[in-house]
Amino acid sequence: MRLSVGIITYNEENRIGRTLDSIKEIADEIIIVDSESKDKTVEIAKSKGAKVFVEKWKGYGLQKNSALEKCKGEWILLIDADEVISLKLKKKIKNIIDNRNNEYNVYKIKLRNICFKKEIKFGGWDDYVIRLWRNGKVKINNREVHEEYVVEEGEKIGKLNEKIVHYTYDTIDQFLEKLNRYTTQSAIQYSKERKKADIFKIYIKMFYRFIKMYIFQFGFLDGYEGYLLSKYSSIYTMTKYTKLREEYFKNLGNSTSLIVTTYNWPEALEMCLNSIMRQTVIPKEIIIADDGSKQETIDFVSDFKKSYPNIKIIHSWQEDDGFRLSMSRNKAISKSSGEYVIIIDGDLILEKHFIQDHIENKEKGYFIQGSRVIMSSKKSKVIMEGSEIIFPNAFFEKGFKNKFNMIRNKFFSKIFTKKDKRLNGIRGCNMSFFKKDLITVNGFEEKIIGWGREDSEIAIRLFNNGIGKKKLKFSALTYHIYHNENDRSKLDENDKFLIRVIKENKKISEKGLNRYERS
Repeated sequence: MRLSVGIITYNEENRIGRTLDSIKEIADEIIIVDSESKDKTVEIAKSKGAKVFVEKWKGYGLQKNSALEKCKGEWILLIDADEVISLKLKKKIKNIIDNRNNEYNVYKIKLRNICFKKEIKFGGWDDYVIRLWRNGKVKINNREVHEEYVVEEGEKIGKLNEKIVHYTYDTIDQFLEKLNRYTTQSAIQYSKERKKADIFKIYIKMFYRFIKMYIFQFGFLDGYEGYLLSKYSSIYTMTKYTKLREEYFKNLGNSTSLIVTTYNWPEALEMCLNSIMRQTVIPKEIIIADDGSKQETIDFVSDFKKSYPNIKIIHSWQEDDGFRLSMSRNKAISKSSGEYVIIIDGDLILEKHFIQDHIENKEKGYFIQGSRVIMSSKKSKVIMEGSEIIFPNAFFEKGFKNKFNMIRNKFFSKIFTKKDKRLNGIRGCNMSFFKKDLITVNGFEEKIIGWGREDSEIAIRLFNNGIGKKKLKFSALTYHIYHNENDRSKLDENDKFLIRVIKENKKISEKGLNRYERS
């Protein structure tokens, strides 16, 4: 068998007949891998003598490799379902496969695009593409889209000027349909490659794509169609990177658990949870660490869960037997399944980038300590009774302390974020950890009962295990709702325990996380 022709298809009933007619005279076999077309593609292809294999879509690289694996010919011609082999090219291919003494085993072929029913000669669309090779000399990588052809090392590549005519888009509707499909696939592929797209990058790439095609690559010489192609190609670029940005945020919280501590204050918890739902990044799960709240909070959490059925919300409740925050947190940690754990108090309102900031700043060998803005009693009451949003101009309003903690700025954050192993500024209401680090130190110390020092105590043990503190500034912003101070009668006792932990250089808690079965 001399020549196998491979094609992948999906809903190509208006094109596949013409494509098959253009190669039937030279093909010894035609292999089609169809991606479950909904139209008459398969029926038409079989009527033209093609061998059709219907397979689920796996991405361009994998789908084309599936077609190649089924090709038995000495030579392979791989074309798209919207491409037609010109008469001159057919003769050239026949001469190549009939000649046993070819100089080349791999050929690039001239591709001429027909777009919006016009032949496009400029704008970077007039190019040579690898389409013909001796079986085994070319491999295709498994990229989702924009797959790459890898030529066997040492092989020289010949060029054929005889053309493949590529009928791309006849109408704007066709272009937009493919744009939506291709940009989604590109975004998924880029996400796998850990590429990012900030807003500035999106705009720059969009404008550059238009200028490059229309001006630098002389797309204007193709007239109105050249303008359309340049314009919509820039929209394609913008859409691709916008979807990548969306994909990035959608996946960023996949390995993060958010723990929210609470006790008998459902109104504040509601404010807190509502601010979580407005985040740019939603965590894998939200675990409410409840230190024995009454039925009102239990009912609220149950109703809240029903309102967000697609978000995993766990209510970790324990009996009310005094202030047992460490136990409450340990139980929540034991229920968590994320690799990274963010811990906040339920009396905080989170700025919308809060979770994103914690995740993007995580760094092996460190836990993160955030900060907060303190709201006055009067300001807290106003916000609790009305607006749930902290507006940007709040910086100039009364009723806020630590106002510089209201400023989110990535440039300032890089400058002022510090790493150390000091206890200053330790507050358990806004911290995050790698879960494995929490396991290493055996979580929070449950021998600390009553308000105070449970956060400093775990920080000491983290330091003793070589894990430093990364104190974020101008990032991971929170607003603390005012409430009366907790009972501090146990503070002296807890201070003494903290001093003992420091003196004894303790690395794990005496009564901690290992008491609970972990997820």
